[in-house]
Amino acid sequence: MRMRAQVAVVALSAGLVVSGCTTADGPTGPTTAEPTATVTTTPTPSPTPSPTFDVTVPPERPEAMATPSADGAAAAATYFISLYAYIYATGDTSTWRQMSAETCTFCLDAAGDAEATIASGKTGGTPVEVTSAEGIELTPGEWYKAGLRVIQPPTIEVDASGNGTQTSDGGTYDFDFAMTWNGDWVIDSVGIEPIAAE
Repeated sequence: MRMRAQVAVVALSAGLVVSGCTTADGPTGPTTAEPTATVTTTPTPSPTPSPTFDVTVPPERPEAMATPSADGAAAAATYFISLYAYIYATGDTSTWRQMSAETCTFCLDAAGDAEATIASGKTGGTPVEVTSAEGIELTPGEWYKAGLRVIQPPTIEVDASGNGTQTSDGGTYDFDFAMTWNGDWVIDSVGIEPIAAE
């Protein structure tokens, strides 16, 4: 499953400003030509470009991750998912694996698949959009849960010749994390539940 953030593009448009002039009645005499109205157009701005995300640059680690708390768990889970695009774009799974427990099947499968994708000469990786994140403290300073809602648009895998193949239709998913704090965050397991389109 490849993910990316969706960013709206806002296009602005300007209207026409029309001005005219009139003349007062002059003395009686020959008819004079009517004045020509002047039309001034305001240039239409170009659409604002979408922000671009360089998926070959690792995401920044949020400060909240430094704290063993519910907020820290939510931040750590969000950061972990934000690494997803990076590992598929680069094959660098070092941070992903460092955060992954041996019990996390999703974590280990994703790392292996990302490494195999890059080794085959292909690249993937599209930014994910996390629309909500919540942490829960189960045992203070030790056990935590986090829930994320994630939007994944359709994803494309690109080969060395630049040819793209769609690998997923995308969708909206709920992620449930079981997490341990041992001086840093470890992802013990990840459950994924697709959300039906409304």
